[in-house]
Amino acid sequence: MSLGAVSRALGINDATLRQWADRGRLPVYRTPGGHRRFLREDVEALVRERSNGSAAAQQDNDPEAPVLRRIRRNLSQIDMSKQTWLRSFQAEGRDRMRLFGRRLLSLLLQNPMNSTSRRRGETLSETHMLGHEYGSEMAARGVPLTDSVQAFLFFRQAVVETVPPDRLQQVVEISDQVLLGLVDAYSTRLTLIQEKPGQPITATANVGENG
Repeated sequence: MSLGAVSRALGINDATLRQWADRGRLPVYRTPGGHRRFLREDVEALVRERSNGSAAAQQDNDPEAPVLRRIRRNLSQIDMSKQTWLRSFQAEGRDRMRLFGRRLLSLLLQNPMNSTSRRRGETLSETHMLGHEYGSEMAARGVPLTDSVQAFLFFRQAVVETVPPDRLQQVVEISDQVLLGLVDAYSTRLTLIQEKPGQPITATANVGENG
């Protein structure tokens, strides 16, 4: 299986998968051209491990667990009737948002980026693309830009409240790239709509309804 296929199967980003492979958590093989490949049996075994009781027992050592608990706690404390963005995501793409959140969380909580390394640039580029992917899908679903941004800010706040102070700068830097990618996606869609003759005005309004 390719790097991208395994990332999708595990619900993690490519950078995290590379780290797991480098640390031996998932056996990896190289093609003559230098590309990473994984055995399907190894991937399936890891999927089972993460979903069975042993994975639950290791949850306390999972850096993502405190953030996920914070998100659930924050959700339970807000007045849903006053949060238009939350109503949008209950109706549109809640499962997709959950997958997006896990991919983003893996990026936000990865090892500190080295400002002089190529990996830092790759991480920022990946987060921008992730934000663009998220924005493109939400815009296509008709979710207003303001709602998409508010949903992301709610998620980011839970991360900020949980991570140690020395990681805040990295969280902000990475999440800024997500926001830029998100807005770029909405802008691209709006431009495409405006360039199509005879496109209903409501479609344009829907992309930027509150933003």
